Amino acid sequence: MSKVDQVLQPKNLSYFNVATGAYAAGLSACFVANEVFHNGQPALLYLDPSLVGGTLACAAVNNQVSDLWDFSEADEDEE
Repeated sequence: MSKVDQVLQPKNLSYFNVATGAYAAGLSACFVANEVFHNGQPALLYLDPSLVGGTLACAAVNNQVSDLWDFSEADEDEE
């Protein structure tokens, strides 16, 4: 996400900061579900939606949804 921040230069929210917060929220949700149901839960069940949703919400706030959707890292050879 730091590469996305570097290339897209968001105006309002940093993609890296939002992704870090979304990861923490998803991991917390996983731990809460584990405590409530007393049954192991796959962490990706909570991490994927929180990260994808957080990143898309950040892009919407920054008005960069299409830029983020079309984002591609350049190969080292192309630079």
